[in-house]
Amino acid sequence: MIKLATKSQAIKKYQSGAGGFTMVEVVIAGAILVGTMTAIAQMGASALAGSKNISHRTKIESAVNNDIQLLQKADSYLTYEVLKESNEQENACANPTSYLISHLTETVDSDDLTARDITRVMTVGTTTEVVEISYQFTGPETGIESEYRVIELNPNFSAQCYTIQ
Repeated sequence: MIKLATKSQAIKKYQSGAGGFTMVEVVIAGAILVGTMTAIAQMGASALAGSKNISHRTKIESAVNNDIQLLQKADSYLTYEVLKESNEQENACANPTSYLISHLTETVDSDDLTARDITRVMTVGTTTEVVEISYQFTGPETGIESEYRVIELNPNFSAQCYTIQ
């Protein structure tokens, strides 16, 4: 014979918590949820910091590359024919690298570089036939102090100084 539970016995069984969670289980689930959310928040903060560094680095590299292109353009437009028209060929051919440095300094401004705390220095290279242009700046990442970019330019007009009399 099967004994059926009375209505009051069923209510007591339901009220005793047999169908729910205990307080210990709720606290453990809450701790796991808090730990997971903290880890996700840290990853999000790291991603944002990395994105900011990448954005700053991109702006620095863009300013340097733009300046390099402007310098190369100014050098390519300074031809022997242009010097001859302005009667500067003798001065330019006497010391091509120094003449190119003064020309580049006059024609290509460095306002964009200065605004980004980038220092540009133009000097005669280790060989006297090239102009060495160096850029110095502080990297946006932590632990990186000064960074340098160096290019060399050969005066566009200098080859004709030796062939044309």
